[in-house]
Amino acid sequence: MPQAMRVVPRSITPWFVLLATLLGFALRLPLNDVIPPRWDEGWSIAHASLSLGEVFVITAADVHPPLYYLLLGVWQRIIGIDLFAARYLSVLLSTTAIPLAYVAAVAWSRSRRVGVLAALFMAWLPLGVYYGAVVRMYALAPSFVLLAAFGALRFEIGDWRQVRDSISNRQSLIAFVVGALGAMLTLYHAVWALAAIAVYALVIAVIQRQRRIVRRLLIAIGLAVVLYLPWAAFAVPQFLGRASAEAATNIGQQFPLTYFLRQGMYDLTMSQQIGDLGLIVIGLIVIVGIVLALAQRKSILPVLLPMLMIGFTLIGVAFAARQWAFNARMLVCAVPALALLLAWAFDQMLSVSTNRWPLVGKLAAAVTALVLAGAYFTTSATFVYAKTLEVFDPYNPHTYHDHIVKLAQPNDVAFFNVLSPAGFYALDRQPNDPVWSYALTWDPVIEPRQRWEQRIAQAAGTHSRLWLVLYRGLAGKNGDLRGHMDSTYFPAHSEWGEEEVFYGLYGVPRGELRTVNVSGARWGDITLNDVRVGTSMQAGDIVPVALTWQASAAIPTNYKIFVHAAKPDGFVIAQHDAQPLNDLRPMTTWAAGEPVRDHHGLALPPDYRGELMLKLGLYDPDTGERLHTDDGRDAIELGKVIVE
Repeated sequence: MPQAMRVVPRSITPWFVLLATLLGFALRLPLNDVIPPRWDEGWSIAHASLSLGEVFVITAADVHPPLYYLLLGVWQRIIGIDLFAARYLSVLLSTTAIPLAYVAAVAWSRSRRVGVLAALFMAWLPLGVYYGAVVRMYALAPSFVLLAAFGALRFEIGDWRQVRDSISNRQSLIAFVVGALGAMLTLYHAVWALAAIAVYALVIAVIQRQRRIVRRLLIAIGLAVVLYLPWAAFAVPQFLGRASAEAATNIGQQFPLTYFLRQGMYDLTMSQQIGDLGLIVIGLIVIVGIVLALAQRKSILPVLLPMLMIGFTLIGVAFAARQWAFNARMLVCAVPALALLLAWAFDQMLSVSTNRWPLVGKLAAAVTALVLAGAYFTTSATFVYAKTLEVFDPYNPHTYHDHIVKLAQPNDVAFFNVLSPAGFYALDRQPNDPVWSYALTWDPVIEPRQRWEQRIAQAAGTHSRLWLVLYRGLAGKNGDLRGHMDSTYFPAHSEWGEEEVFYGLYGVPRGELRTVNVSGARWGDITLNDVRVGTSMQAGDIVPVALTWQASAAIPTNYKIFVHAAKPDGFVIAQHDAQPLNDLRPMTTWAAGEPVRDHHGLALPPDYRGELMLKLGLYDPDTGERLHTDDGRDAIELGKVIVE
């Protein structure tokens, strides 16, 4: 057994690793249900709630692969949709990286002390703690990277038959393939750390002239690539196509690569609050470790592995930032490398001793640890739990549910144009609230129109009331979705909320509409040519009213149209006021002679049954004054409907 393996007694090593694991678990758990769900967490919760086929189709157009969504989906089906439960899964997944850091570090350094130190740093490093309790794939990716490193380094070590805890080459192969494949199916940016591991293992094997190990490594790498190809062929072309389309307008092109490299070093070391102090302290620890290793005539070749992992990741993420966007979370697969690097540096301090001062190394390591802890005290105590890196403006994740539920009925369906608000709604949804679906027309995923049209049509076949929640209003492809809803179905309620969110309630007609004779319905240059209304309605339904207008000349004022449903005593129980086509075709945009379609819906109360009279008219929204028809009426009757 190598001398270094006896630095930490084998009998107590598992207890150190267990304590490090419990520490990491405890550090990731606080405030897990106190901090409101972040935007990307809402996306994860909604995305994972979908069927298996939907998960794959949406993920193929997304910026992340599907494995985490599949795991979260299984978890939510067992536990239910709950913020604490979803974050708790991330805590569990992230905590697995701590014992994996130990075994990977032992395979790398052949020192159990380095392994224990690596586990402790993996438990504490702020970037790992921060993303270890977020409902995203960043909690899982480091564990797979460490598993791949463990498998590759077991190959690299060579003949381990002397070591009692050795594993077979077949197990090393499985560990590497599962780790590499899992990492790439969890986070695309894991490729940089995996590439560094492969390069390091191959370089060491070549230096040691271990041709058999080189062959085994190449077989393992090839097998992982082959197993990944089905997903890559399905998703990577869409991913790269989107990246190339975004690159043309990406503001990151204005900054040099060095800008993102520097920012990446700050983010990896989580130095947002302490500035250069974090980089200086961690940099000095590494430099001292290298100097001490050289002074003790030890090889510093092992440092190449974490350096490559960090360097490849920083360069890869920085390059991607110039094509897409830069985010601290993309660096999470370099956290294991930082844990290995710090563990190795502290091990060099602990190994220093002199005849006069035998404890000098241990004292130096203790002082250095205190300095490191002091520098990061505020970051570790508050910043990692505030979860502010993904938050740019004040927001209320409950607003989506609040807007819908006040007018909703249990059999409604709510369509969201982006999954994040759908996830927020799902967290607040009660059993009698409307179910939700999606029609994605906003970043990061924009579906083909025929796909969301078909999904809405299927829902309309079984539900008489549909909601549309349109994040960012009419921007981008949202206009297509809003226009489809307003021209196909019958808007009964429209409201604008925070962050330019449009909430619309639409009715689905039951059967054919009855044509109403409206001859003489003329307001100067404005003529109502055609009216069709629903006849047989049920309590709580939305009465559909389809109109066709025509102007004989340009209309200078954007008049509003009102449609009322009144009881026999004249009391109005439902109404809809809007410019034509739910405000999408204001009258000032009409061309002379152009037929303009216009839909209105009247949301009936769930407790009314009987006869209703429908009335229609126009008014000036600035004054509230009604326009009179050419024959003097301020409203025209559209006939009666019976509510059963």
